[in-house]
Amino acid sequence: MDKRKMIAEIKQNYLLKRIRAEEECENFISNLKQDKYFADIYTDYYKKNIEYLKSKYEKENLELKNELSQLKSKIDSYLKANHINSAKLTPHYDCPICKDTGMNGGKICACVIKELNKKLSTKSSSQTKFHSFKELNKNLMDDTEQKAYAHIIDWCKKYPEKINKININIVGPAGCGKTFMMECVANELIERGYLVCFKTMFELNELARLYHIGKSYEFSDCMKADVLLIDDLGTEPILKNVTKEYLYNIINTRQINNLVTIISTNLSPDDILDRYDERIFSRLTNKNLCLNIQLNPSDKRIIENKKNKNKNYLI
Repeated sequence: MDKRKMIAEIKQNYLLKRIRAEEECENFISNLKQDKYFADIYTDYYKKNIEYLKSKYEKENLELKNELSQLKSKIDSYLKANHINSAKLTPHYDCPICKDTGMNGGKICACVIKELNKKLSTKSSSQTKFHSFKELNKNLMDDTEQKAYAHIIDWCKKYPEKINKININIVGPAGCGKTFMMECVANELIERGYLVCFKTMFELNELARLYHIGKSYEFSDCMKADVLLIDDLGTEPILKNVTKEYLYNIINTRQINNLVTIISTNLSPDDILDRYDERIFSRLTNKNLCLNIQLNPSDKRIIENKKNKNKNYLI
């Protein structure tokens, strides 16, 4: 899961689209040129257009401009008389802004970023879609929760600049909205083009098991992602020589490499110490590296919509 390779693949696909679009256009024009009348006026128009474009760098040639206008009218009349769509005389690019080059003004075009976001979303999780901060309903949150969301939204906007905490722990009991917040963070960062990996602790545990026995290397993607989100720490079974060892390895390695890891859990610090070991405990409670966000205990998974009593919704 390498973002640079993804962008290279997308740009390569766009190049192929560009070539196909231009070939289709050339073939279409070649077929029209079977008619000598069209071939003559189109060839004349093409040559004079090049002359006119060159003249614009010095002094605009108004005579050439007038000739071009007359030739264009003849071409349009020919196409109209033969019920031919004039748009087919120019290549049909998927992206009219960059003309399928993938670049716009020396920067990666928005079309490539959009395609990259789709790939990142697919790669990041088995889920097909994440929740968004746009879905937040402040009417369902108290002051503490609103401050928590304001804090995490601000963090997302600033990432990766001005980030002094590379571990974020989202803590609270079942049903308080931890997973929703995690998904919102994942969605926000993916939309900004960052490489995100979103796994439940159960999924991560299984990936570690498969990696341990040499049957999968997907676990290594979790090491390399810009941001790793681990949901529901503490719900996984403890596998001998796997769970604690690989959890420590991934947290420790990412901290060393200054990569952000976000974890949701309903475990207290004492619970973490009891369930895992002191090494994991110390890395998840290091105040210099970790930020704790506490969510309130009210169950928000299913709340009656006051506007429509027959509808339930997620905050």
